Amino acid sequence: MPNYNRHFFILSFFTILFLGCASDKEPAFTIEGSVLNLKENFVVLSVIEDIQNAKIRIVDTIKVTDLGKFESDYNLEPSIYSLTFDGIKTINLAIDKGQHIAVKGNSLDDLEISGSVDTDLLIAYEAFRIESLDRLVNSVRKEIKTLQSDSANEDKIAELREVEVENYKTHLNELMVFVKEKMGTSIAVYPTSTRWNGENNLPFLQKLVAEFEEKNPGLNITQKLKDKLRLLEKTSVGGTISGIEMPSSSNEMIALNNIRGRYTLIDFWASWCPPCRSESKLLANLYHTYQEKGFEIYGISLDSKRENWLNAIEKDKRIWANVSTVEGFKTPVSLEYGITSLPTNFLIDASGKIIAANIHGQQLKEKIDALFLEN
Repeated sequence: MPNYNRHFFILSFFTILFLGCASDKEPAFTIEGSVLNLKENFVVLSVIEDIQNAKIRIVDTIKVTDLGKFESDYNLEPSIYSLTFDGIKTINLAIDKGQHIAVKGNSLDDLEISGSVDTDLLIAYEAFRIESLDRLVNSVRKEIKTLQSDSANEDKIAELREVEVENYKTHLNELMVFVKEKMGTSIAVYPTSTRWNGENNLPFLQKLVAEFEEKNPGLNITQKLKDKLRLLEKTSVGGTISGIEMPSSSNEMIALNNIRGRYTLIDFWASWCPPCRSESKLLANLYHTYQEKGFEIYGISLDSKRENWLNAIEKDKRIWANVSTVEGFKTPVSLEYGITSLPTNFLIDASGKIIAANIHGQQLKEKIDALFLEN
């Protein structure tokens, strides 16, 4: 969750396909530019093939003249592309058929993009995302940082950590409203999918993906949106989680099915995630209270350093099942269930059916209390 997102683009140089600009066909789109003071005599065009897993493929290097001008035609399908200047400045472009994109600027700090309504929407979405995150999440983090410097009461800081997590959920909901109200079936919808959540949004997303496919059949990004939708359906309330087996801190393989209780909390966390660490005390209290009645916790760490993971387990007294392959967000289970931010959790029943997802703090306590009072 909060700002621990892995939602960033990694430029990959392992595959380079040089494309000829001359073609008998009408180009699908054109990119031109005039940018002064570039150090290199080329810009790199890449296509974002899989935004969920940050897979990018370079498709061309465009020659830049001594006056900073460049232009090239492409017979490529609509998608999210990026232009990288001097190896340090990357801009993302949402490009549909028939668009003529122009990039102009006196330097890399004042680039202006025109010719693509989809790119305009993507830029507007990103601006709103940053504003929303600052207003709802970063502001709370600043307050926490101030309290920490003043050696404030730990309980107060823990309360603010809960606020941070809940505000992040509000942030995601605001982004979904933006998509609903402004984006339609624009190509720019694809990058927003990294922050989609199924809570109360599945009917809209099912309709959106169906309409997107009707407008853009056969595209790579259409298939990626369908994959994302299936993942949300799988990990929303009513879906089933089973078959997870990972090594413990003592390198013993622990299968979720073998430790599953009447109710089990699958907790994705990491030592570097402050809200995760703050929630340790609550999880410990719930575990001590209800473990004998059939409550279990299966803690999956997305740490990438084993020592940090083990130290956090000991310090936070996480005495329940703790597992990790120490691969960070590249952990296979993390990829399988689309975990892109922390903390994330799933509450399942004895059959593995998800009965709640991403509930934290007081909301989690009330849910667990209610389940065992009912039974």
